Amino acid sequence: MGSEFLTAREVAEIFFKGGCSYHKVLRLTRQGVIPGMKLGKSYMYRREELEKWAELNFSRPAYAKTKLNK
Repeated sequence: MGSEFLTAREVAEIFFKGGCSYHKVLRLTRQGVIPGMKLGKSYMYRREELEKWAELNFSRPAYAKTKLNK
């Protein structure tokens, strides 16, 4: 069974529910934040890698890293 590949536009729509633009997905990929690979002039994303990435990065709210003064 092969892996399902997505385009940057599909990643913006599916994983970010339109809250992140296509251009932002490309920028984050180039910065190494989002796992993707360049094929020719386009970036492609494996759905299973994105799901693992999303689970690690979207499971906790941003404030969870904040230290509270006691």
